[in-house]
Amino acid sequence: MVHAQWKRLGIALVLFWVSVAGIIPPKAEAVGISPTQQVTPTSEAAALAAASLSIYPRPSIYNASTSYELKANTLSVPVISYAQYDYAHFSVGGQVTLEVTALGQTAITSYTISPKKWNIPASKSGNKLTFTLASDEYLIVKIDSKKELIIAADPPETDQPSASGAGIYNVTSAGYAADPSGVAMSTGAIQQAIHDASAYAGGQGIVYIPPGVYRVGNLELPSDVAVYLAGGAVLRFTGVPQDYTAHWHKNSQDRDITWWIYTQPGSTNIKLYGRGTLDGNGKYAVDTYDFANNILVPIGTSHFSLDGLIIRDSGSWAVTPARSDHLTFTNMKLFNRLDMGENDGIDINESQDVTVTNAIGIALDDPFSTKTWDQTVDISLSWPGAPEPNTRIVFDDLLAWTYCYAFKVGQGVRQNQSEITFRNGVVYNASVGFGIDHKYGSGAITGVTFENIDVEQIGTWLGPLRSWSDFVIAGADGFGGGPINTLTLRNINVRDKGQSAARLRGYSDSVKIQNVTLDRVYMPGSSSPAQTLAEMNILSRAYHTPVTILPVQAPEPVQRVNLAAGKLATASSSKADPSLSVDGNLSTRWGSNYTDNEWYSVDLGSAARLDGVKMYWEVAYGKNYTIQTSLNGTNWTTVYSTTAGDGGTDDIAFAPINARYVRMNGTLRGSIYGYSIWEFEVYGETSNLAAGASVSASSSVENSNWSTVRAVDGQRSSVAGSMGWTSNNSLTVDHTESVTLDLGSAKGVGRVDLYPRNDAGNVGQNFPVDFIIRTSTDNVNWTTVKTVTNYAQPGNTVQHFDFNASSARWIRIEGTKLRANPTDANRYRMAFAEIEVYKSAQ
Repeated sequence: MVHAQWKRLGIALVLFWVSVAGIIPPKAEAVGISPTQQVTPTSEAAALAAASLSIYPRPSIYNASTSYELKANTLSVPVISYAQYDYAHFSVGGQVTLEVTALGQTAITSYTISPKKWNIPASKSGNKLTFTLASDEYLIVKIDSKKELIIAADPPETDQPSASGAGIYNVTSAGYAADPSGVAMSTGAIQQAIHDASAYAGGQGIVYIPPGVYRVGNLELPSDVAVYLAGGAVLRFTGVPQDYTAHWHKNSQDRDITWWIYTQPGSTNIKLYGRGTLDGNGKYAVDTYDFANNILVPIGTSHFSLDGLIIRDSGSWAVTPARSDHLTFTNMKLFNRLDMGENDGIDINESQDVTVTNAIGIALDDPFSTKTWDQTVDISLSWPGAPEPNTRIVFDDLLAWTYCYAFKVGQGVRQNQSEITFRNGVVYNASVGFGIDHKYGSGAITGVTFENIDVEQIGTWLGPLRSWSDFVIAGADGFGGGPINTLTLRNINVRDKGQSAARLRGYSDSVKIQNVTLDRVYMPGSSSPAQTLAEMNILSRAYHTPVTILPVQAPEPVQRVNLAAGKLATASSSKADPSLSVDGNLSTRWGSNYTDNEWYSVDLGSAARLDGVKMYWEVAYGKNYTIQTSLNGTNWTTVYSTTAGDGGTDDIAFAPINARYVRMNGTLRGSIYGYSIWEFEVYGETSNLAAGASVSASSSVENSNWSTVRAVDGQRSSVAGSMGWTSNNSLTVDHTESVTLDLGSAKGVGRVDLYPRNDAGNVGQNFPVDFIIRTSTDNVNWTTVKTVTNYAQPGNTVQHFDFNASSARWIRIEGTKLRANPTDANRYRMAFAEIEVYKSAQ
């Protein structure tokens, strides 16, 4: 990773742990340090010094990988066997050549090295993959179908203490006698060393933990203490509840949780560092005792730092700073499992002035996130003090792999969160690349920035979302949600957009997402930044103010009239109601049983000339399916078929055909689930009765862009020369405006389609909040056919309004409550890009 340490080229720091005669003390084997390579001390020292290379021993409790071997500058580096991936760890202060051997195979067919943005060249020879790094870096290597190999190449240690001396408290010395074999508990010995270091009169005392395995219970960190874990040192959680204090009970899992290593409330000046490991032993603890830990809890503390440690196998949220300030986490390796829930990497809770720099986070749940709570939530019931906001938090230079969000603000927003930045991040794989999930609470989120983010894969799945980004206010706990204001995305490289539409959805007209800037968002396969939200696949939109897209913003494309909207839908089976896929909401969906042969059908009410279908698949998509049409619902004609469905959005065109019924007939699923569709849309010919109509209005802007004529000119987008119609009266106060269409003669009418204005930065603006649709046969006597109240600001899709069919010549849309437009000095207007009128059963 690119950071300041990589500049220290040529540092001749020969601090290493390899089991070579004359280099490692004899006791190394006694504590289970595994030999790595037998070479002469002279040749090895030269190789190590050449790149300031430090190789750490494999602790006795860990098995060697059966999938990989690794060499750094020809020297063996221990590869540790883990769960869904294996990992190797060393430090380097310059260029290093790595050789990865894929065990159990004779040749390598394919491979990837992430972060892909570095474009690291590699060569294959038999079962070996060789490449060179210019400096320290965290990598994820994937070879063929083997599980991934994590290579954690840290920068050299610059502050490694001596094992003894003034202010040094070695836990294995005679005064403490901690057991490095991992047999006896060492809690008392290490805690005493911590207290003695804190009391050191010369300043911050250092607790020195040599290589070995130490079984420990809860450890409390007071002020003015530094704890150093040498490479090869492991603090090990036993998992036995009797060894720990249960600090809280996680209601969602009905499980007690302990703060394994935590700070004393009111403490300051605490440091954890080195190249050792904090092992939460979470899988064993949860499976055996239904007990879990927060591995590290800096709580009620100030000026706390962590540098260089591996934190692995947490049973709950691994690192949980709470109600603290001035915290730094550097060169941190969060190695959690991918088969355990709620095992977040680091969650910053109610804290201020926090930086996380040069870190890799792997967890089934969110690796990097921020949250705020109150005193009523299970996790925070025993937190000291009063609830606090999150502010001034920076995540920088990150690599993430998860089944949830890689980088996230939320879900908890009971208190305000502000000035939060994620930058220089790589999403190796995730269900959602990054976003804001304002799910719990009514706190405000202000000033969030995601910049220089590279989204490599959206290929994991835990819930219904699989998208490169997600910004939503859910209000799931009855608090009413809270606003999101000033959200910036800058220089985002999206290599995989995911199979779901990305969301930009506020909660209500008063609790919305405001002031969004999307600056240089590059979508898959494009060398130019996207110019519309549609290009970015941000299709699920509601309750947000105009979005600014840089460097160039184009009008949003207007969808064709969806003939299936609100029509009767049926299915072969339903785990969710079929109507949810024709409701116009990309956050609701129909889903079938988990079988191959399933169908989904829409009755349009009457025959129409059809020529297309668009399906927005959820993760459960169809691999083999046909699109079929019918006039009677019994005899079906296949108009499209595929055996290569890959999910996402399928926009299907076919030769025009007369039909009333349209169905997707699935014969082979693309996942272990059934078939699930966010929206099922049907397109075809329509007869717009308003085309060429005479238009009048209560007031109107009349210029080269806006006029009454342009409300029915066939241009459904607000473009230069044809923006649509907008009112122009009593602009500073809410009032009533109307626009009236004369169809020329009486016609059967049953639906009005209103196209929102969609010029740059104004999508959905000036669409009325409350309005009435009236019809008349004589322009004197009016009949109210539709009354709408509290209508949300629409996105860039046509808004359909059906009513009982009747004969009418005049159609009037009367806005009784208008929407102030923040891009127009909060003036009150009513505006539409286009107005269309149809018979019923369109």
